[in-house]
Amino acid sequence: MAVFKDTLAKDFLDNYDGLELMKQYTPKIAKLPSITYKPYYKKPISEVAQVAMKLGKATQDEVDALEKAFNERFGDK
Repeated sequence: MAVFKDTLAKDFLDNYDGLELMKQYTPKIAKLPSITYKPYYKKPISEVAQVAMKLGKATQDEVDALEKAFNERFGDK
């Protein structure tokens, strides 16, 4: 069972269609070049989302919507 707060960023992108979710819920993050994500691959996606909010690339509402969508889609698998 996948949970947003525990899912590593690399797994989020590679195994859970994370880029598509980000395009829908956090478009400013999705527009960043893929090399931007590399330093965060081994961190939980929830921590990466917090960094994005601090940098002004996402709002709390966008991150909450992303988390909710992820947990609804993959939380029971």
